[in-house]
Amino acid sequence: MASKLTTLSAEKSATETRLLSKQSIQWLMNKIATLRNLSSVPTAISKEKFRQTNQFKLGRLYFFSYDPKGKDDLPYYDKFPLVLVLEKYNDGFLGLNLHYLPIRYRVAFLGKLLEFASMNDKDEITRIRITYDILNATKRLKEFRPCLKQYLLSNVKSKILAVEPHEWEVATFLPIHQFKKAKPQKVWEDSIEQIRN
Repeated sequence: MASKLTTLSAEKSATETRLLSKQSIQWLMNKIATLRNLSSVPTAISKEKFRQTNQFKLGRLYFFSYDPKGKDDLPYYDKFPLVLVLEKYNDGFLGLNLHYLPIRYRVAFLGKLLEFASMNDKDEITRIRITYDILNATKRLKEFRPCLKQYLLSNVKSKILAVEPHEWEVATFLPIHQFKKAKPQKVWEDSIEQIRN
């Protein structure tokens, strides 16, 4: 059975609205408001075999289950992050977990990140070509600060679940963060403060 990410992305494509346009955002907000049983969405995404991959690629978005090292010392963490991969290491990677932003910030930040998108010959997005150095040097992209996280491969507790570029907008809107040790509102308040300082 298809996940909400898959079905909404297909419906969204059929509307032919421009990515992150006012109409597109309104359509998604209306759809998300009608969703029920959001806790089952990550499980459904995890079961989609076509998403499952064994490696992270730079500039692409992924969902996965994560159990952080030293979680007892963290004020909070996200068990089902939505991460844009920035750098890869032997034992893990550096990425931006978009769940650390409230949805309206998330959407605005995705719009800014898409300015760094690589396109194929069909004018479709393939990946986002951005680095930590670019993010850190650009005042306009300060939303990255609360999102920047380092992940260890040994602590990824599920298959790596690729989110295709045509699904990025829907994935960004889906309220399927799984914060532990704090309510989302507290996480987002802290993030907004970090962006402003």
